[in-house]
Amino acid sequence: MQNKFSHILKERLDNRLEWREYYEYILTHKELAKRAKKEFYKDKPLMKLTLNLYFLPLNLFRYLLHIKAWHYYQMVDTEIEVLKKEMNNKE
Repeated sequence: MQNKFSHILKERLDNRLEWREYYEYILTHKELAKRAKKEFYKDKPLMKLTLNLYFLPLNLFRYLLHIKAWHYYQMVDTEIEVLKKEMNNKE
């Protein structure tokens, strides 16, 4: 029984490590896109303001998706810590 539980913990930990890598990938690419956009509009403030107002609902939706990804990243990171502690306690 103990061996089966350890195996389940190991599988779940591997799964969560993959998910953390996935969310790191998402957050990294969102940050790179944000920097590129900032650099592009550096010398076009009027165009930036106009487009930001026009796309306000879409920008708000993208912001909420970013918050959601960050939240899931933090949840997965916390779960990894808990799983590692649990595995250490069982050994």
